[in-house]
Amino acid sequence: MKKLNYLILLIPFLLLSCSKDSNSSSTPPSYSVQGLWKTTSAVLNGVEKFGGANTVKSELNYFNADGSFSTQSYTDTNFSNLYMYSSGTYTLPTTSIINISSNVYSASGGFLTSSNVSCEVLLINSTQLQLKVLNYPAANDVYIKKFIR
Repeated sequence: MKKLNYLILLIPFLLLSCSKDSNSSSTPPSYSVQGLWKTTSAVLNGVEKFGGANTVKSELNYFNADGSFSTQSYTDTNFSNLYMYSSGTYTLPTTSIINISSNVYSASGGFLTSSNVSCEVLLINSTQLQLKVLNYPAANDVYIKKFIR
């Protein structure tokens, strides 16, 4: 019986004396928005506006190191039939916000519109980017775009 009592006292002592390696000061990885991103989804107010029966079937987005930004939208999945394009700039005031200012043109080069949006970064990692824009393209709209590298 004495051995059982010692065992019962020993188990909590062993459990409490084990320590975690809490000294590690690992910082979470940070990811850059710079580079080429392919659009995989564009949802406006809960309705998918990309691919399928929609006009735009593929899209390339460039975030360049110098702060310039451009997009090319295509009506096919082979990135060959240009529908429209945009060019402009982006800034990163915080790690969770991307501001984009751009002019949009038709495939023939005719000016269509300009936009200035502030995007909330919902997700960024080495292969995925998700942005959310409120009140775009109109008041009370919610626009969410997803990209892959």
